[in-house]
Parts: sequence; structure tokens; C-alpha cells
Amino acid sequence: MSVFKTKRLAVAIASLALMQPAFAQKKYELGAGAVYSMFAVEDSINVKDGYGLRGLIGTRPSDHWGFELVWDSIVSETESSSALDSDVDFNQIYANALYHFNIDSNLQPYISVGFGQGVMEFEEFDSTERSKQANMGVGLKWYVNENWIVRPAINYFVNDNWDPDHAVVGLTLSYAWGDKMSKAAPVVVAAALVDTDKDGVEDGTDKCPATPAGIPVDSSGCPLDSDADGVYDYQDDCPATEAHLKVDEAGCPVILSETVSKDLQITFDSNSDVVKQEFYDEVQQVADFLQQYVGTEVVIEGHTDSSGAASYNKDLSERRAAAVAKVLTEEMGVDAGRVSSVGFGEEQPVADESTREGRMANRRVVAKVSANVEKMEQK
Repeated sequence: MSVFKTKRLAVAIASLALMQPAFAQKKYELGAGAVYSMFAVEDSINVKDGYGLRGLIGTRPSDHWGFELVWDSIVSETESSSALDSDVDFNQIYANALYHFNIDSNLQPYISVGFGQGVMEFEEFDSTERSKQANMGVGLKWYVNENWIVRPAINYFVNDNWDPDHAVVGLTLSYAWGDKMSKAAPVVVAAALVDTDKDGVEDGTDKCPATPAGIPVDSSGCPLDSDADGVYDYQDDCPATEAHLKVDEAGCPVILSETVSKDLQITFDSNSDVVKQEFYDEVQQVADFLQQYVGTEVVIEGHTDSSGAASYNKDLSERRAAAVAKVLTEEMGVDAGRVSSVGFGEEQPVADESTREGRMANRRVVAKVSANVEKMEQK
């Protein structure tokens, strides 16, 4: 085969490798292959380059790092200036740590370092030599598919107990299996929840972050307000206030105080103390007021015009006041202890006595009853 054709074949193989898709690495690997060992020259004994077999088993716990145990069995011989030459059986077993590059590709270079032990058996001399070894190497993993890997590599060994040092070139075919590796998911460290007032609602969502310790709260972190009056239960002296009432800062209804009153004014015929039927509705309104406001009392005042003697008018005014009081107590059921009457005669006129209309206005009974009322203010 010409050199040109050989180069074309090499380029084609390389191109095929580069065109392969990247495969996920498997966890375990078992391989076998061939090795070629190159020994340095010793003063008295020259160990020739040799050929042999390789076996390995490995694991790859992460994307970049892998570990393997390798066994090489090499056959060689010595060559010296004397006639004393011997076949050499050379076995070495060593453990390597591998660091991989280009992990997202199906072509992954790696470097390795390891330690182990080598054993040389000289058949003609009937002797065995052992030596501790350290090695370093470089290699390439070509993932042909998810399971099969082609591995060229070279390792240089430094021997502790003998010369020569040596290098080993190997070509291994490995089978990989096991769960596909996955990149470690980023560890999400939950931010420590801050709950300043220790109410079970973290500060980020707590609308009332300074609630006193031990106070029950709702989902927003605020103290309970059972009657929805705007005053928290632990501060509410009246926790069952009706919704339509205004409350003070203690959560109790706002009390309004006012004075209510009822006026009575009826007139009489001349020289009469009879309550006319047309005024009964007004008297009933006074009775109703007294019944509504239990603590109230009323004074009925009687008056006359100036016709007749003053003493007579005084008596007439008293009889008129008493007549209205009697209607309140006996006909309308007001407690007599809450009703009193008094007559002023002609002493307190309200109109001009020189006219008929004025004198009619002065013949009157009047009363005024009032009460201080407290009521709850509405919203």
C-alpha cells in the first residue's frame, strides 16, 4: 500500500471518529488489549523490548475522574555481551487515577498517575526481582458507541528496586456498562427562613412582623380580629362587636350621648278643666316618651287667662294640670310617681290678654320632658 493511500486511510478513520456523536459515560469498564514494552539499557543486562497482554477494570464516578486497576503481562529476554542470556517474564499490576478532558465529546483525552508493583522472572537464572513502581501516562478514550471504547495509551514507569525504567504503549478495547452518569444537580440551599416575631410566618410574607409572642395569627402573620372591627382580639375589650357599629381604640362601640325631649301644649275652653278629645294624641305622645325612657319624669304646668279673680284662676290652672296628669296615669298607664302637676294661674301669660285670641292662648297646659340618651354610632 502506498504512503499516500495510508495517509488517506488514516484521515478517513480520524474523520469517522470525529463524526461520531458524543455518548454518555457508563459507570464501569472492563478491558483487554495488547502492549509493547520498551526498556532502558542497564550496564550489565539489556532487557529487550517485549510484547504482551493487558487487562483492566475501572470505574468512573464523575465526569472528569476515573480509577482503574491494570495488569500487564510482558514476555521479553535479556541480551548481553556474555553468553548468559535468559527469557524474561515481566508482570506488573498497578492502580491509576485518571482525569478526563473534553468530556462532552466521544474523543476524550486523559492523563493518569498511579502506583503498583512489577515482577521480573529470569528463567535461565532461576531468579525473581520485584520492585515498587510509580507511573504517569497519557491516553485517549474513543467512544465507538455507548458501550465500546478504544483506548490507546502510553505510560512511563519509574522502578524503585531495579534498573532499567521502562515505558509501555498499549491499545485496549473496553466494554462499559452500568448506570449512565449524570451531572450532579446543583445543590439548592434553601435560604434560612427569618421569622422575627416567631409567629410561624416568615418575614417575607408577614404583614405584621412585630406581633407579640404567643398571640395567635392568621396566614398573613397578623393577630386575629374575630369581629373584623380593625382592633386585634388581644387588644379588643369588646371582641363580639356587631359589624355595623363604629368602635374606639379598645374595640368597643362608640357611644353618642344626646338629649331628647317632648313638648306638650294643649288649650282649654274658658272656665273649663276638661281635656278635649282632640288633644289626646298629643298626650299619648308624652306617655309613649315616658314609657320609652324609663328614668324620666314630667311636670304638667297649668295656666289661665286674666279673666276673673286671681285666686280662682290659680285653682283653675291647678285643676287643668291635674286633669292632664290623670289622663296620663289612669288612661294611658304612666306610673303616677313619675307625673306631677302645678298651677300658675294667670301669672305667666304668653299672649296679649286684650284680644280674644291672646286670652285663648293663655288658657293652656304645657309640659316638657327630656332624657339623656346614649346610643352606638353607626359606621
